Amino acid sequence: MKSATPRGGKSETLTIRLDPKSRFVVDYLSRLTGATITSTIERAIFVAASNAPIPGNPATPAETTWQDLWDVSEGIRALRLAAQPELYPTDEEERRLRFAQEHWALFFTNHDCKTPIRQNVDVLWPDIDQYIAMQNEEKATNYFGASKAMHAALVAAKLRVPDWFDGRANGEENF
Repeated sequence: MKSATPRGGKSETLTIRLDPKSRFVVDYLSRLTGATITSTIERAIFVAASNAPIPGNPATPAETTWQDLWDVSEGIRALRLAAQPELYPTDEEERRLRFAQEHWALFFTNHDCKTPIRQNVDVLWPDIDQYIAMQNEEKATNYFGASKAMHAALVAAKLRVPDWFDGRANGEENF
C-alpha cells in the first residue's frame, strides 16, 4: 500500500461537511490510491487548481495558475495574489500592494513591480500593516517616517538598500 509523503512545516485544519455520497467517493479514492483522506483531498485540490488558469488579460499570461503565484514567502504570495484583479483582492490586500508599489525600491527589483526582492519582503512583510499605519498617521508631519523605518529594518537585518534610496529619491533633502 502506497503511503503519503511526509510533509514538513505547519499544517492547518479545515473542517468540511460532505453528503454521504461525496464522503464515500473520498473514501473510495483514498483506498484506491493508498493515501490518507487528507492527501486525497489535497491532491484533488491541486489537480483542480492546476486546470483552472486565470483568464488572460494584457497584464497577465493566458495560462497563469496557482503555481505561478505560489511562493514559500507569505509576503511574495500576498503581493502576487493582490496583483491579480481576476482573483478579487480585498481592500486590505490592494492597500498592501499599493504601499509596496509606492516603496518599490525596497520591495521590488525595479519600478515595474514584477520581481520582488525576496529577502527585503521577508524582513518587511511581517510588519507591513504597522508601516502602512505609520505612513497614514504621520504623513502630515513626517511623510517619510515609514520609509525611514523600513530602511532601518533592512539595515538592521544587514541587507543592502539601494544606494540612491536615501530619501532624496522621494523628495526629502535630509533623510
